[in-house]
Amino acid sequence: MLRVIPIVWLCCWVSPSLHAAEPVATRMRHVVFHLGKGVEMRVDDLNGHLVSAGSGPPVFDDVSSYVVDIQSARVSLTAESLTNLLNHYVFAAPNAPLRKLKIEFEGSELKQSGVLVKGVPIPFHLRASISASPDGRIRVHPTSMKAAGFLSKRVLDFFGLELERLVNVNAATGVTVDGDDLLLDPERLLPPPRIKGRLTRTWIENGLVVQQFGSPTKHPLTPPNGRFANYMYYRGGTLRFGKLTMVDTDMMLVDADQKDAFDFSPEQYNDQLVAGYSKNTRSHGLVVYMPDLADLPRRSAQARSDAPKAVSARSSTSR
Repeated sequence: MLRVIPIVWLCCWVSPSLHAAEPVATRMRHVVFHLGKGVEMRVDDLNGHLVSAGSGPPVFDDVSSYVVDIQSARVSLTAESLTNLLNHYVFAAPNAPLRKLKIEFEGSELKQSGVLVKGVPIPFHLRASISASPDGRIRVHPTSMKAAGFLSKRVLDFFGLELERLVNVNAATGVTVDGDDLLLDPERLLPPPRIKGRLTRTWIENGLVVQQFGSPTKHPLTPPNGRFANYMYYRGGTLRFGKLTMVDTDMMLVDADQKDAFDFSPEQYNDQLVAGYSKNTRSHGLVVYMPDLADLPRRSAQARSDAPKAVSARSSTSR
């Protein structure tokens, strides 16, 4: 006689691989993310989620395994970071016509210099204003340009078809052309971890290009311990890091030095983790205290100097 399996049980049992991983809510405040090759993104405040890029949960050790889905945020880049981003990521293709780029900020305008490779290298200088387009991209509108010392009548006359070819060949850079303007897609400009969010405003202020995503959240995620100013807090869903998997995630990464921003590297976080320490909370959460990335060499040197000295075999047997 066949046993009848309750239909309710069948409905409840579903392979976990058939479901997308539940996103992990996150709040980040006063963090400087080191994204590689001299690119640093400063996060004043961010509210959003870590969304898995695959079928499993986000993996903290793999920056390509998740996307930071931004609900609201205010982030910024220095002129040096923007210079490194353009040279090492956006225009890094071997056939890129724009090279040796340098960005500076003057008041509310952006100044860019570089070399256009169009048969022969042509040095150029331009000034531009920046704004957010209605579809959430950064619009760079040149107000003046000089190429090889001569004023160009039209920006596109100067660039010719080279920029169009660059966009077609390396579309992943997130650069498109609209008349005389360049449109930069913030979701595709930065190296991993990828971000997703709608840019609502961008401007230059105090030597930084500032970007506002979304609108201020009325009820942002707030960690239970409110005494820290510089932190990353993760709540809900499943998160993997190292050999551990945290279900119903409740983890807070805290800057061990609260006097300045949290200097953090997603790719070198384990080094910062090893140099710090962690505590469990009464609600089974985890608080991890990490030194700034720039403090790691000093911490390593201190650990070596504090290590117990080895006792030689001669001294141990002479007693």
